[in-house]
Amino acid sequence: MTIVLTPLYYAYLAGSIVLFAVWLVFFLFRKDLHQEMLTMSVLIGVLSVVTGYVWWTVDWWKPPTITHTTVGVEDLVMGFAAGGIMAGAYEVLFRRHLYHIRTKCLHRPHRYSILIQLALVTAWLFWGMGFTSFWASTIALLIGAGVLFYLRPDLFLIGVLSGILMAAISLFFYFTIIWLAPDWINHTYQFKTLSRVLVFGIPIEEFVFWFLAGLVMGPLYEYWHGERLRRGSGRHHRQARPARGAA
Repeated sequence: MTIVLTPLYYAYLAGSIVLFAVWLVFFLFRKDLHQEMLTMSVLIGVLSVVTGYVWWTVDWWKPPTITHTTVGVEDLVMGFAAGGIMAGAYEVLFRRHLYHIRTKCLHRPHRYSILIQLALVTAWLFWGMGFTSFWASTIALLIGAGVLFYLRPDLFLIGVLSGILMAAISLFFYFTIIWLAPDWINHTYQFKTLSRVLVFGIPIEEFVFWFLAGLVMGPLYEYWHGERLRRGSGRHHRQARPARGAA
């Protein structure tokens, strides 16, 4: 394993560290979000490595890593940071706090059903139908968002704003990379399968992905735990957990 320390190869890691710095600010600023952020960070961090290996690096991008491997520690750091940011950005920037709700819905699907659906639909479209990884994941995320907001329509605005915030915050990641290695975009993206439309020098597909990822993953923790968000200190907003059988 050879580690090459040139801008082209360490830019991805540097951008991921900058994204982690944003995560750290959120984490230190809002102690009440530690569980939510850590849960989503670990989940998305692991998924980023797996999906990066089986889908994204096949026909979307293949970022140079310091170890010259298909995926690297950069994917883990970037996914870990992005997961926590998507989960906490809305609460931090709009000063919202969690509180438990009671509902009469007794037949909510398994808490991980949306993630399973995302994986199965993406895999079917990518391997079975021949879609590119961008379109396979885009369609899967849109379907996942539809299911999520059908079950919890109150989370729609949170999802939309989480998606916008994640797409905006991702600029710290890309601008750091481009500043260190201006040619990184050309060496990384497989433009034969992309639109070639650039925004701030970045493929537009990246912003579409981050918006949709934030749309689904931003409110996912609230869906799992049957929680709502509201403004306030959060000190007195925790209500009793729903009775057994409730969502």
